Amino acid sequence: MVRSVDLFCGAGGLTHGLRQAGWDTAAAVEFDAAACLTYSRNFPEVHLIPGDIRAVDFSEFAYEVDLVAGGPPCQPFSVAGNQRAHDDPRDCIPAFVRAVSEMAPPAFMMENVAGLASRRHALYLEFVLRQLADLGYFVERQIVDAADYGAPQHRRRLIIVGMRESAFIFPEPTHGPGRATPHMSAAMALEGAPEDEPNRAKITYAKRPVMRPSPFAGMLVNGGGRPIDLSQPSQTIPASAGGNRTHIVDVHGELSKYHEYLVAGGSPLQGIVPGVRRLTVRESARLQCFPDEFEFVGPQSSRYRQVGNAVPPVLGRIMGEALRDQLHRKTRRRAG
Repeated sequence: MVRSVDLFCGAGGLTHGLRQAGWDTAAAVEFDAAACLTYSRNFPEVHLIPGDIRAVDFSEFAYEVDLVAGGPPCQPFSVAGNQRAHDDPRDCIPAFVRAVSEMAPPAFMMENVAGLASRRHALYLEFVLRQLADLGYFVERQIVDAADYGAPQHRRRLIIVGMRESAFIFPEPTHGPGRATPHMSAAMALEGAPEDEPNRAKITYAKRPVMRPSPFAGMLVNGGGRPIDLSQPSQTIPASAGGNRTHIVDVHGELSKYHEYLVAGGSPLQGIVPGVRRLTVRESARLQCFPDEFEFVGPQSSRYRQVGNAVPPVLGRIMGEALRDQLHRKTRRRAG
């Protein structure tokens, strides 16, 4: 069985996806205490190293694993972040590069926000890619949307993959317009979700609503959450979710009707929006492709954050299968 190490493992979305793809996670590293509890609850057999990755010596895993994978904390490069970028102390990409250097695996995979590939951060990204290439890897990168691989959520992420013997070939998208399988809708994912602790944050009309052509894009209510178009994949589930920053379930289309009312010239309403509610942690986890038996530990705010920070397991599985197959192909060619 192929072996991996999961850096910045969080709750374990990537570990879960890689396991589905046939990978055995030898070790994982995570700083957040609540996420460590969640990870240990779901993966008790994995050697979890809690604490700051910058203090971890990876030499014991040198040449012992086939893949180093993980998503370094990405706040400096995200749209929601403050754009301090590579001089931000939260940038853990250097720690990821060091871990790859010390373990020297046949392959690595790094997941990060799409903002890292923006023009604003082009020089830094090229610097990182050059560092990884100098370690002896063919390095490929691509922005992917998890919805195109079966997730009921649009989640654009930059995936960087390096292999020692050949360039990684990214798997073709499987879902969406023009493909054999349509995108999975949020409604399909949320149907029959188990009961969970409700999010009690009130949903009130914004005093000055921000209008957009779509009721799902503007800011019609107070707080950071937006209504989900249940007929489509949801918006990205953010790590900042929780309280009034959580997306909204509007089964009866109340906010769509309100949007039409405002477009027609109606005056903004006041008070609580009737017939709507915010996603629960379990519903958010479903939109992230976690199975219902996956248990999240900690206060509600932490559980929302763990879900929003995770790599969707389905994306980890698809990329993990492609990596496994391509590594095996090279091994068979050498043997032949």
